[in-house]
Amino acid sequence: DLDPEFFDAMFYGEDAVEDPDERALELGEEWDYWYPVDYRFSGNDLISNHLTFYLYHHAEFFPEPKWPQGIVVMGMGLLEGQKMSSSKGHVVLPGEAIDEFGADTVRFFLLNASEPWQDYDWREEAVESVSNQLRRFYNRGQQLIEGEAGDPDAINDVDRWLLSKLQSAVSEATRAMERSETRTATQTAFYGFDEHLKWYRRRAELDRPGARWTLRHVLESRLRLLAPFVPFLANELHEDLTGTPAEEAPWPEVDEGLQAPDLELQEDRVEALVGDIHEVADVTDTDPETVRVYVAADWKRQVYEAVQEVGADVGAVMSEVMSDPELREKGNQVNDVAQDAVEFARDYDEGELADLLAMDERAAYEEAAAFLGREFEAEVEVYAEDDVDVVDPADRAGNAVPFRPAIYLE
Repeated sequence: DLDPEFFDAMFYGEDAVEDPDERALELGEEWDYWYPVDYRFSGNDLISNHLTFYLYHHAEFFPEPKWPQGIVVMGMGLLEGQKMSSSKGHVVLPGEAIDEFGADTVRFFLLNASEPWQDYDWREEAVESVSNQLRRFYNRGQQLIEGEAGDPDAINDVDRWLLSKLQSAVSEATRAMERSETRTATQTAFYGFDEHLKWYRRRAELDRPGARWTLRHVLESRLRLLAPFVPFLANELHEDLTGTPAEEAPWPEVDEGLQAPDLELQEDRVEALVGDIHEVADVTDTDPETVRVYVAADWKRQVYEAVQEVGADVGAVMSEVMSDPELREKGNQVNDVAQDAVEFARDYDEGELADLLAMDERAAYEEAAAFLGREFEAEVEVYAEDDVDVVDPADRAGNAVPFRPAIYLE
Protein backbone atom coordinates (compact mmCIF):
# COMPACT_ATOMS: atom_id res chain seq x y z
CA ASP A 1 0.00 0.00 0.00
CA LEU A 2 3.01 2.30 0.33
CA ASP A 3 2.76 3.67 -3.16
CA PRO A 4 3.54 7.24 -4.32
CA GLU A 5 -0.07 8.31 -3.66
CA PHE A 6 0.23 7.18 -0.03
CA PHE A 7 3.26 9.40 0.57
CA ASP A 8 1.78 12.29 -1.39
CA ALA A 9 -1.26 12.18 0.90
CA MET A 10 0.90 11.85 3.98
CA PHE A 11 3.25 14.72 3.22
CA TYR A 12 1.12 17.04 1.11
CA GLY A 13 -2.39 16.48 2.48
CA GLU A 14 -5.73 15.11 1.25
CA ASP A 15 -5.93 17.50 -1.71
CA ALA A 16 -2.75 16.05 -3.21
CA VAL A 17 -4.45 12.83 -4.44
CA GLU A 18 -7.92 11.80 -5.59
CA ASP A 19 -8.57 9.10 -2.97
CA PRO A 20 -6.30 9.65 0.06
CA ASP A 21 -5.60 6.73 2.39
CA GLU A 22 -6.89 7.58 5.90
CA ARG A 23 -3.83 5.95 7.41
CA ALA A 24 -1.62 8.31 5.39
CA LEU A 25 -3.59 11.30 6.62
CA GLU A 26 -3.24 10.13 10.23
CA LEU A 27 0.50 9.78 9.78
CA GLY A 28 0.52 13.19 8.15
CA GLU A 29 -0.83 14.69 11.37
CA GLU A 30 2.18 13.31 13.21
CA TRP A 31 4.45 14.67 10.49
CA ASP A 32 2.96 18.14 10.92
CA TYR A 33 3.30 17.86 14.71
CA TRP A 34 7.00 17.01 14.67
CA TYR A 35 8.27 19.02 11.70
CA PRO A 36 10.33 21.05 11.24
CA VAL A 37 13.04 19.72 13.53
CA ASP A 38 15.33 22.25 15.17
CA TYR A 39 18.44 20.13 14.79
CA ARG A 40 19.33 16.71 13.51
CA PHE A 41 22.02 15.08 15.66
CA SER A 42 24.14 12.40 14.06
CA GLY A 43 27.70 11.13 13.68
CA ASN A 44 30.30 12.96 11.63
CA ASP A 45 31.05 9.75 9.74
CA LEU A 46 27.64 10.12 8.05
CA ILE A 47 28.32 13.51 6.49
CA SER A 48 29.53 12.07 3.20
CA ASN A 49 26.38 10.05 2.56
CA HIS A 50 23.31 9.99 4.76
CA LEU A 51 23.37 13.57 6.06
CA THR A 52 24.09 15.01 2.63
CA PHE A 53 21.09 13.20 1.17
CA TYR A 54 19.07 14.30 4.20
CA LEU A 55 19.58 17.86 2.96
CA TYR A 56 18.88 16.96 -0.65
CA HIS A 57 15.64 15.16 0.19
CA HIS A 58 14.21 17.96 2.30
CA ALA A 59 15.12 20.60 -0.26
CA GLU A 60 13.59 18.56 -3.10
CA PHE A 61 10.38 17.27 -1.54
CA PHE A 62 9.31 19.78 1.12
CA PRO A 63 8.69 23.53 1.41
CA GLU A 64 11.32 25.53 3.28
CA PRO A 65 9.22 25.90 6.48
CA LYS A 66 9.57 22.10 6.88
CA TRP A 67 13.34 22.07 6.46
CA PRO A 68 15.53 21.23 9.49
CA GLN A 69 17.03 24.34 11.00
CA GLY A 70 20.40 22.69 11.39
CA ILE A 71 22.46 19.55 11.72
CA VAL A 72 24.84 18.85 14.59
CA VAL A 73 27.41 16.16 13.87
CA MET A 74 28.77 14.23 16.82
CA GLY A 75 32.44 13.43 17.35
CA MET A 76 33.84 9.96 17.86
CA GLY A 77 34.68 8.38 21.19
CA LEU A 78 38.20 7.57 22.30
CA LEU A 79 39.18 5.42 25.28
CA GLU A 80 42.35 6.44 27.11
CA GLY A 81 43.52 8.18 23.93
CA GLN A 82 42.86 5.24 21.60
CA LYS A 83 40.00 4.70 19.15
CA MET A 84 37.31 2.44 20.63
CA SER A 85 36.95 -0.95 18.98
CA SER A 86 34.23 -3.45 19.88
CA SER A 87 36.05 -6.22 18.02
CA LYS A 88 39.14 -5.70 20.17
CA GLY A 89 37.17 -5.20 23.36
CA HIS A 90 38.53 -1.68 23.73
CA VAL A 91 35.22 -0.13 24.78
CA VAL A 92 33.35 1.30 27.74
CA LEU A 93 29.81 -0.01 28.07
CA PRO A 94 27.40 2.73 29.19
CA GLY A 95 25.64 0.52 31.72
CA GLU A 96 28.89 -0.45 33.40
CA ALA A 97 30.10 3.15 33.46
CA ILE A 98 26.84 4.26 35.09
CA ASP A 99 27.05 1.46 37.65
CA GLU A 100 30.57 2.52 38.59
CA PHE A 101 30.34 6.32 38.47
CA GLY A 102 26.63 7.19 38.49
CA ALA A 103 24.47 8.52 35.68
CA ASP A 104 25.10 12.21 36.45
CA THR A 105 28.87 11.78 36.37
CA VAL A 106 28.81 9.90 33.07
CA ARG A 107 26.43 12.38 31.50
CA PHE A 108 28.32 15.42 32.76
CA PHE A 109 31.69 14.06 31.65
CA LEU A 110 30.50 13.29 28.13
CA LEU A 111 28.82 16.67 27.68
CA ASN A 112 31.73 18.58 29.22
CA ALA A 113 34.65 16.68 27.70
CA SER A 114 34.19 18.34 24.32
CA GLU A 115 31.65 20.12 22.17
CA PRO A 116 29.27 17.59 20.59
CA TRP A 117 30.94 17.68 17.16
CA GLN A 118 34.41 17.09 18.62
CA ASP A 119 35.93 13.75 19.57
CA TYR A 120 35.88 13.00 23.28
CA ASP A 121 38.37 10.91 25.23
CA TRP A 122 37.05 8.75 28.07
CA ARG A 123 39.80 8.65 30.66
CA GLU A 124 38.94 6.98 33.93
CA GLU A 125 41.11 9.29 36.01
CA ALA A 126 39.31 12.32 34.56
CA VAL A 127 35.90 10.69 35.14
CA GLU A 128 36.79 10.03 38.77
CA SER A 129 37.82 13.69 39.12
CA VAL A 130 34.44 14.79 37.76
CA SER A 131 32.71 12.49 40.24
CA ASN A 132 34.64 14.05 43.13
CA GLN A 133 33.87 17.58 41.90
CA LEU A 134 30.15 16.85 41.66
CA ARG A 135 30.21 15.32 45.13
CA ARG A 136 31.82 18.46 46.57
CA PHE A 137 29.23 20.59 44.77
CA TYR A 138 26.42 18.47 46.24
CA ASN A 139 27.85 18.62 49.76
CA ARG A 140 28.28 22.40 49.64
CA GLY A 141 24.74 22.70 48.34
CA GLN A 142 23.35 20.62 51.18
CA GLN A 143 25.24 22.68 53.77
CA LEU A 144 23.84 25.86 52.27
CA ILE A 145 20.30 24.50 52.21
CA GLU A 146 20.52 23.43 55.84
CA GLY A 147 21.65 26.92 56.90
CA GLU A 148 19.64 30.09 57.40
CA ALA A 149 17.95 31.69 54.41
CA GLY A 150 19.43 35.19 54.68
CA ASP A 151 18.03 38.58 53.68
CA PRO A 152 18.07 40.11 50.17
CA ASP A 153 17.78 43.59 51.67
CA ALA A 154 21.11 43.14 53.45
CA ILE A 155 23.36 42.58 50.42
CA ASN A 156 26.47 44.74 49.95
CA ASP A 157 28.70 45.54 46.98
CA VAL A 158 30.63 42.27 47.18
CA ASP A 159 27.33 40.36 47.04
CA ARG A 160 26.23 42.50 44.10
CA TRP A 161 29.50 41.69 42.35
CA LEU A 162 28.78 37.95 42.58
CA LEU A 163 25.16 38.44 41.49
CA SER A 164 26.40 40.42 38.49
CA LYS A 165 28.80 37.60 37.61
CA LEU A 166 25.82 35.26 37.80
CA GLN A 167 23.99 37.27 35.14
CA SER A 168 26.99 36.97 32.84
CA ALA A 169 27.06 33.21 33.44
CA VAL A 170 23.34 32.88 32.64
CA SER A 171 23.78 34.88 29.45
CA GLU A 172 26.83 32.94 28.26
CA ALA A 173 25.39 29.51 29.14
CA THR A 174 22.13 30.36 27.38
CA ARG A 175 23.94 31.41 24.21
CA ALA A 176 26.01 28.25 24.34
CA MET A 177 22.95 26.01 24.71
CA GLU A 178 21.27 27.72 21.78
CA ARG A 179 24.32 26.72 19.72
CA SER A 180 24.43 23.19 21.21
CA GLU A 181 27.81 24.01 22.77
CA THR A 182 27.49 21.77 25.81
CA ARG A 183 31.13 22.09 26.87
CA THR A 184 30.97 25.89 26.86
CA ALA A 185 27.71 25.81 28.81
CA THR A 186 29.03 23.44 31.49
CA GLN A 187 32.38 25.19 31.75
CA THR A 188 30.54 28.48 32.32
CA ALA A 189 27.91 27.27 34.78
CA PHE A 190 30.12 24.88 36.75
CA TYR A 191 33.87 25.40 36.53
CA GLY A 192 33.98 29.06 35.53
CA PHE A 193 31.54 30.16 38.19
CA ASP A 194 33.35 28.11 40.82
CA GLU A 195 36.32 30.44 40.32
CA HIS A 196 34.11 33.42 41.15
CA LEU A 197 32.83 31.61 44.23
CA LYS A 198 36.37 30.87 45.43
CA TRP A 199 37.13 34.57 45.35
CA TYR A 200 33.80 35.44 46.95
CA ARG A 201 34.41 33.03 49.84
CA ARG A 202 37.76 34.72 50.45
CA ARG A 203 36.36 38.19 50.04
CA ALA A 204 33.01 38.12 51.83
CA GLU A 205 32.02 37.53 55.43
CA LEU A 206 29.80 34.54 54.75
CA ASP A 207 27.82 34.58 57.98
CA ARG A 208 26.11 37.87 57.02
CA PRO A 209 22.38 37.66 56.10
CA GLY A 210 23.15 39.28 52.73
CA ALA A 211 25.84 36.73 51.94
CA ARG A 212 23.63 33.80 52.93
CA TRP A 213 20.83 35.02 50.65
CA THR A 214 23.28 35.64 47.81
CA LEU A 215 24.74 32.14 47.99
CA ARG A 216 21.30 30.50 48.05
CA HIS A 217 20.12 32.60 45.10
CA VAL A 218 23.26 31.69 43.16
CA LEU A 219 22.80 28.01 43.96
CA GLU A 220 19.20 28.03 42.76
CA SER A 221 20.14 29.61 39.43
CA ARG A 222 23.12 27.34 38.87
CA LEU A 223 21.02 24.24 39.55
CA ARG A 224 18.66 25.29 36.78
CA LEU A 225 21.60 25.84 34.43
CA LEU A 226 23.05 22.45 35.32
CA ALA A 227 19.79 20.47 35.21
CA PRO A 228 20.28 19.29 31.60
CA PHE A 229 23.69 17.90 32.53
CA VAL A 230 23.26 16.49 36.05
CA PRO A 231 19.48 16.06 36.36
CA PHE A 232 19.43 13.80 39.42
CA LEU A 233 21.72 16.02 41.49
CA ALA A 234 20.07 19.23 40.28
CA ASN A 235 16.52 18.03 40.88
CA GLU A 236 17.24 16.82 44.40
CA LEU A 237 19.07 19.96 45.55
CA HIS A 238 16.61 22.30 43.83
CA GLU A 239 13.64 20.53 45.43
CA ASP A 240 15.32 20.64 48.85
CA LEU A 241 15.99 24.35 48.36
CA THR A 242 12.70 25.51 46.81
CA GLY A 243 10.22 22.62 46.99
CA THR A 244 10.27 22.23 43.19
CA PRO A 245 12.53 19.97 41.07
CA ALA A 246 14.87 21.87 38.77
CA GLU A 247 13.30 20.28 35.70
CA GLU A 248 9.98 21.91 36.57
CA ALA A 249 11.54 25.35 37.11
CA PRO A 250 12.05 27.79 34.23
CA TRP A 251 15.43 28.26 32.63
CA PRO A 252 17.15 31.27 34.27
CA GLU A 253 16.93 34.63 32.57
CA VAL A 254 19.28 37.58 32.92
CA ASP A 255 18.09 40.03 35.56
CA GLU A 256 19.25 43.40 34.26
CA GLY A 257 18.67 44.90 37.69
CA LEU A 258 21.46 42.71 39.04
CA GLN A 259 23.98 43.57 36.35
CA ALA A 260 26.76 45.76 37.74
CA PRO A 261 29.68 46.06 35.30
CA ASP A 262 31.13 48.91 37.37
CA LEU A 263 31.34 46.68 40.45
CA GLU A 264 32.90 43.89 38.40
CA LEU A 265 35.65 46.26 37.27
CA GLN A 266 36.07 47.57 40.81
CA GLU A 267 36.45 44.07 42.18
CA ASP A 268 38.98 43.31 39.46
CA ARG A 269 41.12 46.13 40.85
CA VAL A 270 40.84 44.79 44.40
CA GLU A 271 41.81 41.31 43.20
CA ALA A 272 44.74 42.77 41.25
CA LEU A 273 45.85 44.63 44.38
CA VAL A 274 45.82 41.39 46.38
CA GLY A 275 47.99 39.76 43.73
CA ASP A 276 50.41 42.69 43.73
CA ILE A 277 50.75 42.63 47.52
CA HIS A 278 51.46 38.89 47.46
CA GLU A 279 54.08 39.47 44.75
CA VAL A 280 55.80 42.23 46.73
CA ALA A 281 55.75 40.04 49.83
CA ASP A 282 57.31 37.13 47.92
CA VAL A 283 59.98 39.25 46.23
CA THR A 284 60.98 40.99 49.46
CA ASP A 285 60.47 37.88 51.60
CA THR A 286 58.28 39.94 53.91
CA ASP A 287 55.57 38.81 56.30
CA PRO A 288 54.09 42.26 56.83
CA GLU A 289 52.61 43.66 60.00
CA THR A 290 51.51 46.77 58.09
CA VAL A 291 50.43 47.11 54.46
CA ARG A 292 50.37 50.63 53.07
CA VAL A 293 48.51 51.30 49.83
CA TYR A 294 49.05 54.56 47.96
CA VAL A 295 46.47 55.73 45.41
CA ALA A 296 47.62 58.00 42.60
CA ALA A 297 47.24 61.77 42.91
CA ASP A 298 44.35 63.51 41.20
CA TRP A 299 46.57 65.07 38.51
CA LYS A 300 47.52 61.60 37.27
CA ARG A 301 43.87 60.72 37.04
CA GLN A 302 43.36 63.82 34.88
CA VAL A 303 45.83 62.38 32.39
CA TYR A 304 43.87 59.12 32.27
CA GLU A 305 40.67 61.07 31.77
CA ALA A 306 42.29 62.78 28.78
CA VAL A 307 42.69 59.36 27.15
CA GLN A 308 38.95 58.88 27.44
CA GLU A 309 38.37 62.24 25.75
CA VAL A 310 40.87 62.07 22.87
CA GLY A 311 41.63 58.36 22.50
CA ALA A 312 44.63 56.11 23.11
CA ASP A 313 47.18 58.29 21.32
CA VAL A 314 50.08 59.66 23.36
CA GLY A 315 50.51 62.73 21.17
CA ALA A 316 46.85 63.67 21.39
CA VAL A 317 46.82 63.07 25.14
CA MET A 318 49.88 65.27 25.67
CA SER A 319 48.33 68.06 23.59
CA GLU A 320 45.22 67.87 25.71
CA VAL A 321 46.87 67.83 29.13
CA MET A 322 49.55 70.40 28.34
CA SER A 323 46.83 72.99 27.88
CA ASP A 324 46.51 72.87 31.67
CA PRO A 325 49.19 75.13 33.22
CA GLU A 326 49.46 73.04 36.39
CA LEU A 327 50.07 69.86 34.42
CA ARG A 328 52.48 71.59 32.06
CA GLU A 329 54.68 72.45 35.02
CA LYS A 330 55.15 68.74 35.78
CA GLY A 331 56.89 68.17 32.43
CA ASN A 332 58.32 64.66 31.96
CA GLN A 333 56.21 63.26 34.77
CA VAL A 334 53.10 63.92 32.71
CA ASN A 335 54.63 62.22 29.67
CA ASP A 336 55.41 59.08 31.70
CA VAL A 337 51.86 58.92 33.06
CA ALA A 338 50.44 59.51 29.56
CA GLN A 339 52.39 56.53 28.27
CA ASP A 340 51.00 54.38 31.09
CA ALA A 341 47.48 55.69 30.52
CA VAL A 342 47.48 54.86 26.81
CA GLU A 343 48.77 51.33 27.42
CA PHE A 344 46.21 50.79 30.16
CA ALA A 345 43.29 52.09 28.10
CA ARG A 346 43.97 49.66 25.26
CA ASP A 347 42.83 46.77 27.46
CA TYR A 348 39.32 48.22 27.90
CA ASP A 349 36.46 49.23 25.67
CA GLU A 350 34.95 52.70 25.90
CA GLY A 351 32.24 51.74 28.39
CA GLU A 352 34.61 49.87 30.68
CA LEU A 353 37.06 52.75 30.70
CA ALA A 354 34.27 55.16 31.57
CA ASP A 355 33.18 52.91 34.46
CA LEU A 356 36.75 52.70 35.74
CA LEU A 357 37.25 56.45 35.63
CA ALA A 358 33.96 56.94 37.46
CA MET A 359 35.20 54.68 40.23
CA ASP A 360 36.37 56.15 43.52
CA GLU A 361 39.56 54.12 43.68
CA ARG A 362 40.56 55.15 47.18
CA ALA A 363 37.11 54.37 48.56
CA ALA A 364 37.21 50.94 46.92
CA TYR A 365 40.49 50.05 48.63
CA GLU A 366 39.33 51.49 51.94
CA GLU A 367 36.18 49.37 51.73
CA ALA A 368 38.38 46.34 51.08
CA ALA A 369 40.80 47.17 53.92
CA ALA A 370 39.15 44.80 56.39
CA PHE A 371 39.38 41.98 53.85
CA LEU A 372 43.02 42.83 53.08
CA GLY A 373 43.72 42.78 56.80
CA ARG A 374 42.28 39.26 57.07
CA GLU A 375 44.08 38.15 53.93
CA PHE A 376 47.53 39.28 55.12
CA GLU A 377 46.97 39.28 58.89
CA ALA A 378 48.23 42.85 58.96
CA GLU A 379 47.13 46.42 59.54
CA VAL A 380 46.11 48.07 56.28
CA GLU A 381 46.44 51.79 55.64
CA VAL A 382 45.20 53.52 52.48
CA TYR A 383 46.49 56.95 51.41
CA ALA A 384 46.47 59.21 48.39
CA GLU A 385 50.05 59.87 47.36
CA ASP A 386 49.60 63.61 47.87
CA ASP A 387 47.84 63.45 51.25
CA VAL A 388 49.35 65.98 53.65
CA ASP A 389 49.53 63.32 56.37
CA VAL A 390 50.69 60.45 54.16
CA VAL A 391 52.98 57.97 55.93
CA ASP A 392 55.61 57.06 53.34
CA PRO A 393 58.86 55.97 55.01
CA ALA A 394 60.32 54.40 51.84
CA ASP A 395 59.19 57.16 49.43
CA ARG A 396 56.98 54.74 47.46
CA ALA A 397 53.83 56.85 47.09
CA GLY A 398 55.08 58.65 44.00
CA ASN A 399 55.14 55.34 42.09
CA ALA A 400 51.34 55.12 42.16
CA VAL A 401 49.40 55.43 38.92
CA PRO A 402 45.63 55.22 38.54
CA PHE A 403 44.34 51.67 39.10
CA ARG A 404 47.83 50.44 40.03
CA PRO A 405 48.52 51.75 43.52
CA ALA A 406 51.97 51.78 45.06
CA ILE A 407 52.56 49.34 47.91
CA TYR A 408 54.85 49.35 50.92
CA LEU A 409 55.10 46.45 53.39
CA GLU A 410 56.51 46.85 56.86
